[in-house]
Amino acid sequence: MYIFIVNPTAGNGRGAKVFKQMKDSPIYTTLETLEFITTYEGHARKITQEIDVITNKEKIVAIVVIGGDGTINEVVNGLSHHHIPISFIPAGSGNDFYRGANLPKKPTTILKNIVQNNEVKPYWFGRAALQEQNKSFVNCIGFGFDAYVVKRANRSALKKSLNKLGVGRFIYVFSFMRELLFFKPFKVTVKTDETTRTFEKCFLLTINNQPYFGGGMKINPLAENNPDYFSLLVVDSISKWKVFFLFITVFFGKHIHFKEVQIYRTRQIMIETATKTLYQMDGEIGEASHCAIKKQPFPLTVKGSK
Repeated sequence: MYIFIVNPTAGNGRGAKVFKQMKDSPIYTTLETLEFITTYEGHARKITQEIDVITNKEKIVAIVVIGGDGTINEVVNGLSHHHIPISFIPAGSGNDFYRGANLPKKPTTILKNIVQNNEVKPYWFGRAALQEQNKSFVNCIGFGFDAYVVKRANRSALKKSLNKLGVGRFIYVFSFMRELLFFKPFKVTVKTDETTRTFEKCFLLTINNQPYFGGGMKINPLAENNPDYFSLLVVDSISKWKVFFLFITVFFGKHIHFKEVQIYRTRQIMIETATKTLYQMDGEIGEASHCAIKKQPFPLTVKGSK
């Protein structure tokens, strides 16, 4: 049995269109499926948590998520049995998980790979203890500027129009330019495996399982999905005019050569700020003043990769 969890509103309705495309494909008609359509934020997580009650988990071939990065985040946070293979058919604005998991872009190709290829690949993800909450993240968690960019992008009326045109990821470009006018750096103390550092004028801090953010920007190009280490990138004490040039190079991963950019390889991370600071986790927004981050001991098993 294949479980389909669909966010129909992802990408301004693209989720529903992609799912229809799936159902019209000859491969889909041969499958035993169980379909769930999300209707509110957090619904995908609840559905996944209830899979044990709904059906016999031993008969599940894969959980196929159709939506955006926020949808796959909800599913992973609701998944208690990491041995159940998952796959992701991108239908949101950013869709960075499909890049990091090396999935094809074309939905029907992913479906074909899921059904016809028995191979699964491991994908290690992270766990963040934030205030009173514990959350998993598949792509990244970032504090500072990138969080404000995501917040503005999520609230922008322009996002709907760009999604209709099929170029929703460009909302992050527009949000970057807008947010650059208002953002103020913050003080943060970061403890890694070997050192403790305080950054007085931190612009952004991001911890990544894979390189991508914001619809394909290589925010942390040295990040590689692996079972042991995170890649931590910090931008500190940088002028706003220089941020503009950094942004131009971030699509190619060349910003790491700026002297204000530092990258650390570490197993665990502790983050502390004097006051609550905005963060984004796989495109979802929150606030925290302290955070402890570590790798999950067991990886996701992903079907449908190239």
